[in-house]
Amino acid sequence: MRKRKEKQSKIIKYPRQYHFSIGFIIIGVMFIYMLYHLLTYITAANITVYEVSQGSISSNLEYNALAIREEQIVNADTNGDLLYLAENFTKVGAKSRVYALDTSGEILSSLKESTGNAEVNLSADDYEKLQSAISSYTYDFNNTSYNKLYSFKTELESQIQQLYTVSAMESMGDTLQNAINSGTFTIYNSPTPGLIVYSVDGLENLTVDSFISDSFDMSAYSTENLKSQESVVAGQPVYKIITSDHWNLVCEVDKDLYDSLQEESYLKIRFLEDEVETWTNLSFTEKAGKYYLILSLDDSMDRYADSRYVHIKIIKNNISGLKIPNSSIVKKQFFTIPKAYMMQGNNDDSAGFLLQNGDKGEYINPVIYYETDDFYYIDNNDVKRGDVLIKPNSKDQYVVGSDLATLEGVYNVNKGYAVFKQIEILYQNNDYSIIKTGTNYGISMYDHIVLQGDEVEENTIIN
Repeated sequence: MRKRKEKQSKIIKYPRQYHFSIGFIIIGVMFIYMLYHLLTYITAANITVYEVSQGSISSNLEYNALAIREEQIVNADTNGDLLYLAENFTKVGAKSRVYALDTSGEILSSLKESTGNAEVNLSADDYEKLQSAISSYTYDFNNTSYNKLYSFKTELESQIQQLYTVSAMESMGDTLQNAINSGTFTIYNSPTPGLIVYSVDGLENLTVDSFISDSFDMSAYSTENLKSQESVVAGQPVYKIITSDHWNLVCEVDKDLYDSLQEESYLKIRFLEDEVETWTNLSFTEKAGKYYLILSLDDSMDRYADSRYVHIKIIKNNISGLKIPNSSIVKKQFFTIPKAYMMQGNNDDSAGFLLQNGDKGEYINPVIYYETDDFYYIDNNDVKRGDVLIKPNSKDQYVVGSDLATLEGVYNVNKGYAVFKQIEILYQNNDYSIIKTGTNYGISMYDHIVLQGDEVEENTIIN
């Protein structure tokens, strides 16, 4: 037992040595580096860059345009039962028969008996008019829309009744002539050539100079069908005559569209009632802070003679320029510095200023973001609110921050960091804007800008 213990006591323990491998060190460093960049990518804002390109916005804008025509209301000059002789929406010449008044009721009573109990022969022209009306309705018929059906039915019945009445009058012979001679039956002719309309709405005297914003209030609009009246009293409207094919459509529009069309003299529109397109002369007016387009036409008036509000679509496809997403557009506030305080130094032509620094003046050369006739726009990178600028060759001073202004722009990232660039918007829809090209402080085609403009600031580094 003793020998065994002596043998065991001869075992010598050495301290454990650790061997470092350069390979493990490199792998560890790479792992930490990748982990850092992974965490940075996960936590950083996902900034997307957009390349500016030439483009256009196709804007098809719908409006209920106010129709203004040369309209004249004709009133009855005496009491009597009313008989219309001219068809609705037909053109008549001066001295064409339009209506008659029966003060005794004898002629109208005879006409009702004649049209109710006897055959009345219609001429070939009469049948042609009816066929034309039916063909027009058939051509425009839509299986999914029946909005014109009842108006067509009412108008056709009225037209047939009128044709029968006129034909019956011509067959009355001496009875009719005796009533005319005695003054109990009077036929009235049109005072001027024009288009006959048997409805009034109280807006017949509107002009492109006299309309107001309330003229567009369709909720308060009403019209009176004059053909529904069987008798009139003196001074009561009998019909309306439109004396010119020239008419105007007035649209209330937003300022963006108003401004974008200033260089245009003509505009293409589509009548949504029948999908017919036409060109109009274009002019502009502003009233009480609202903006209006005045569309002048010499055609299509007869198709909408009884419509005070015409549903149209403005077809405007040539608004072109640099196209950018609206999400890129931001607003930034700047100090405005009077141009009288500008001086040049450092052997260049760039604008600089003399900043008061204690008892001395320090020349600074800040970034100019925009300029007007009177001011330069600079930010707070080179100056701060309250700094004093000295006017060259003068004792006058200007305190930075006395005047501020806001510019619309985008962040250009061509150099790898965000730089604000001012833009001038020509037109804008819900998703994109068309901006003016060739501006001194703006952007150019193929420039790269931040898509999410509100997620970066000046000088933000874009990876």
